[in-house]
Amino acid sequence: MLTSEPGRRATGSVEACAHLLADLGHAGDALAQAAGRGDVVGALAAAHETRRLRAELARHPLPDPTTAEDIATMRALVAAGRSAAEIVDRWRARPLPPAPTLVATALGVACLTDQILPTTWDVTRDLVVLIGVGLEPVAEMLADLGQLRVIAVVPVDTSVYPPSVTVVADADEAGGMVRSMNPCPPERVVVRSLDGAEPMLATSIADAIHTALCDLRVHHNTIAAFSHTWLDQGVANLRSIARWPSIEAVGDRFAGVPMIICAPGPSLAGNVAQLRAMRGRAIVVGFSHSLRPLRAAGVVPDLVITVDPQDVRYHFRPGDLAGVAAMINGVTVHPSLWQMGAARYLSLASNGALDHWLYQGLEGAADVPGGGSVATTALSLGLRWKCDPIVMVGLDLSFPGGRYYVDTSCDGEARAVVDDQGRVRVAGWSDGFRAMKAAGGPAAARERTIELPGWSGGTVPSSFMFAMFHRWFVETARREAGAARLFNCTEGGCFIEGMRHVPLATVLAELTRPIDVAAALDGALGEVDPVARGGAASRWRTRTVGDLRRAVRLARAGVVLASRRGATAVQRLPRIERALGTILARHDFIGMLAQREIDAAFDEARRTATEDEYLQATAALLAAAARTAAQVCAALDGNRGGHGG
Repeated sequence: MLTSEPGRRATGSVEACAHLLADLGHAGDALAQAAGRGDVVGALAAAHETRRLRAELARHPLPDPTTAEDIATMRALVAAGRSAAEIVDRWRARPLPPAPTLVATALGVACLTDQILPTTWDVTRDLVVLIGVGLEPVAEMLADLGQLRVIAVVPVDTSVYPPSVTVVADADEAGGMVRSMNPCPPERVVVRSLDGAEPMLATSIADAIHTALCDLRVHHNTIAAFSHTWLDQGVANLRSIARWPSIEAVGDRFAGVPMIICAPGPSLAGNVAQLRAMRGRAIVVGFSHSLRPLRAAGVVPDLVITVDPQDVRYHFRPGDLAGVAAMINGVTVHPSLWQMGAARYLSLASNGALDHWLYQGLEGAADVPGGGSVATTALSLGLRWKCDPIVMVGLDLSFPGGRYYVDTSCDGEARAVVDDQGRVRVAGWSDGFRAMKAAGGPAAARERTIELPGWSGGTVPSSFMFAMFHRWFVETARREAGAARLFNCTEGGCFIEGMRHVPLATVLAELTRPIDVAAALDGALGEVDPVARGGAASRWRTRTVGDLRRAVRLARAGVVLASRRGATAVQRLPRIERALGTILARHDFIGMLAQREIDAAFDEARRTATEDEYLQATAALLAAAARTAAQVCAALDGNRGGHGG
């Protein structure tokens, strides 16, 4: 038979995978037989079935067989699956007329659609991108095959693509659409035009989609690595968040004031000394990692920003914060960073919902949408405060000669090492860095090397992560054009399109207006009542704990009901889900802690399944909601003094 039993899904068990492999072998035989007798329609149907089955196997990898009989069975079935793959390869290697000829007939459209889709393809999750006009019949065929995600890049006002297709105007819109495919981002993407015309457009679209998918994966991985740390540390920081104002309190006090952002790249050594004269003429911003190089050059920054959730106390030495007007901390930094002896503290939220919830009991919002690094957060802060101009120094996003940081950094001995496969790792980390990693957090990953445009021409060596930050700066510069003058005065490293690239001395010569950063911050602090903030936050905490306790009860009741199956469960579960959804809508950060389960549940909901299978998926999601709500509730309830209560 060609298809699996209706509603049957692979679950990762030996039996389920054996069924899929057997079906794959049958589908391969059916393809060979249909092709042999010239039955093109039958062959196309069989080819598509092999595609579906291979996607199912990819979703549920083969388990380790547990018995000798399992091993023998799986060996035979795997051999049949490989034979099916060879048959598909021979089928796909057959010559076909050009695409413009194929789209003229229904059979030709079916053949072209079969050619476009790879040999492993999930119609519920994967993405087809069609460029230009002429592929409308292919889009209709894809819809008939159950393909859910199709984007067409074509002038919107001239599109005749079917309603099932999402029409976008250009590569940027295509990338934005892919970023919205969360949860359940595509695992595979195919980009196709009718006749290969406009190859540069096709490349730019493919690049935009690849970048969007990389962003989603990095976001997913970052949350997986740090979400529980963010929760624990955010709750531990509640008292400090209420005690000190957020960056919102500054208002427009720094509008039109120059800001100089000092990153710790190798090029900082070349012009850092020039910043000594900027005290009182600009807001000089350092990071925890660039603070020591600034102090070594005799520069006292006005602000020091830290957003990393790891314990970065090794970045600081006694006295490093003397004279610094304020330390600005992300709300989920290590709690010790609120006890560093700074004259003043401000807070901000740089991680979306995972940070924003900590302000729910306080007035105002302190969201500063960073691009994943302290440097991107700093630029976003300058733009939010309407600073002008904003000047970047030390922003190499590159490792010239292998140097990763400026030599005077606490990690100044770190070196980028590229292997023979073009992968880069960082060696020579400081003892402080190694101790920080030993205490927890993800290990430093190997990344592929990438060439970026150089500050003074040519290209410079970079990494995948640096390239992502570079793109964020380019996109931000384009989006904010006219809001502020943006200068890249690194005098080394990469070129950032949209910023002005001039020597630092050229810009500093124009900064003559006096500014007292400390006095401006004192004015902001004077308008904040920490006692009132603490009381409001304490009341919020009490309400939230009550909400989450009820959410736990509802979710656990739903798990029990879903596990019983039957008509009663089907009737009663929607009421529980609606009540639970109403509560969790007020606390959307809960979903961040259960993103894996949510992704799996959404994925299952998109597929054809039996009632029991849907109930099983619902039970798994409700169990995740109960677990994460209980975790947050316990954290808040165990920190009753956290908001000043």
